[in-house]
Amino acid sequence: MRQVQAGRLRGEDSKLQSVTSMGAVIGASIDFFHALSMAAWVLGLPLLFWHRWPRLTQIYAIYAIGFVAINLLSDVLLGECFLTTLARAAWESNPPPLSREWFTVRMAEAIFRLTPSHQVIKLVSEGLILLTAAGVAYRSIVRHRATTPSGVGAAHLRQSANDVRDRASVAHTLRVPR
Repeated sequence: MRQVQAGRLRGEDSKLQSVTSMGAVIGASIDFFHALSMAAWVLGLPLLFWHRWPRLTQIYAIYAIGFVAINLLSDVLLGECFLTTLARAAWESNPPPLSREWFTVRMAEAIFRLTPSHQVIKLVSEGLILLTAAGVAYRSIVRHRATTPSGVGAAHLRQSANDVRDRASVAHTLRVPR
């Protein structure tokens, strides 16, 4: 009888363990997504200033604006990123609870062995937000100039004039003498 009860307890423990480990999996997944989205935001910033791939730049600009808007709204409503809040809730369902520290602090500790303050993280984040805004503004100005006659459009007109002159030159050389 004791063995059956012990077996039941072990069975219950293993079910409990699988349920609690699910919180860890969800928390880790949210943290991983959080890290990827932050990396995409930071690593994509040069696209706003370097326009080799205009379609990719446009997609990134939309992503960056959305990322910054969600970041600022989340900070106003929760005092931290909503992904940090969600990950913490998932991790806390798994005993023992993980640190209640922000994701960026935990990431800096894991990667750089540094523990930045919340104030430093906010200042760096605001600097990156400013850089994003400057990049989106710069991209908009460059795109606007490209559609006006004084910008790249004027270069297109000069190219068209050169093409006409080149065609006239070819036509002149193809004339049959009489």
